Amino acid sequence: MIHPMSFPHRLSRLALPLFLVALLPASFIQAEVKLPGIFGDHMVLQRNIKLPIWGWANAGEKITVQLGSAPALTAIADAQGKWKVELPAMPAGGPHELNITGTNTVKVQDILIGEVWVCSGQSNMEFVVNGVIDAQKEIAAANSPTIRHIKVPLKPASVPQDNFSAPWQVCSPQTVGGFTAAGYFMARELQKQLGDVPVGLINASWGGTLIEPWTPLIGFAEVPKLQNIHQNVLRTLPESPAYRDRVKQHLTEVETWTSKAKDALTTNQQVPITPLFPEEVKPLTSHQSPTTLFNAMVNPFVGYPICGAIWYQGESNHGDGTLYTEKMKALIGGWRKLWAQGDFPFYYVQIAPFKYGAENPYIIPQFWQAQLAAQEIPKTGMVVTTDIGDV
Repeated sequence: MIHPMSFPHRLSRLALPLFLVALLPASFIQAEVKLPGIFGDHMVLQRNIKLPIWGWANAGEKITVQLGSAPALTAIADAQGKWKVELPAMPAGGPHELNITGTNTVKVQDILIGEVWVCSGQSNMEFVVNGVIDAQKEIAAANSPTIRHIKVPLKPASVPQDNFSAPWQVCSPQTVGGFTAAGYFMARELQKQLGDVPVGLINASWGGTLIEPWTPLIGFAEVPKLQNIHQNVLRTLPESPAYRDRVKQHLTEVETWTSKAKDALTTNQQVPITPLFPEEVKPLTSHQSPTTLFNAMVNPFVGYPICGAIWYQGESNHGDGTLYTEKMKALIGGWRKLWAQGDFPFYYVQIAPFKYGAENPYIIPQFWQAQLAAQEIPKTGMVVTTDIGDV
């Protein structure tokens, strides 16, 4: 016969190790190999270029990576649990399977090798096939399984992020309605020109957004006319001297206030108002603040090899005049520097001949000139729209 008290005793002995496990940092508990969200079933990898694959595991864990029948490569996760390998360039084709093995095995299936394009900007890029002229006809004809699409979730961040969660989708009448229309029709045209080379579309777009949120900090840093934006962003980053100096100043203000408040209470006087935390060092959290959309929606896949980028934006900046040229330099230069893939092609669309309310009619032509001037940036091109469409 078991003594009744033995049950609580046994439970307590079981609960103690579970309690201790709960106190461990997540990095000690999570031993599984993980990949960023950009790597997933149905993805397209860029042809004819070395292919970096990266992810996370336990520090010191040995990771083996194999794509299709190519020789496997290994890596050791560093002290932060990060690992990376660089697979050799491959020609267009597929499907392939990617296997990543550590303490567990991650399989990524139905991978194609072809052309990968980043599709970014505001509503004209986010605009989907469901909304185009003759949408039902276009959707019914979209039997193009070698065109793939991934939509990055809408999210701002004050500092660069390393991941997001979204699926790659295979183009079909059931899925194409949610694809970026500009990207889809470009992909369809590319396949007419290149043969049935797979095309992958990474859709990082958000309606109504400015160009500044899509630009990385290093982009602003390298354009002299945008140093005010660079300094304003830098001031919000805890590692910057400007941030630290301003916060130290605020601490001094708070200490002075604390002393005066104590004196006031002692002498039955009115306590002065508490110093407010300085606005200029608060984290940037708005989707319209400089760098925030790059941080959350582009940085997680920087380094994923691409053929180039297409950009459809400008309506939200159409009052910038010639300064928009400088902002394009910051955007394109920043992306190219961080991708470390040379001057990849960057194509953009001239904004349409639309009159915004009762504003000066010269504003749009001036903005067109700023967009035209951006073609001075190497390997860029502008799609002209002034002669097409319905005003």
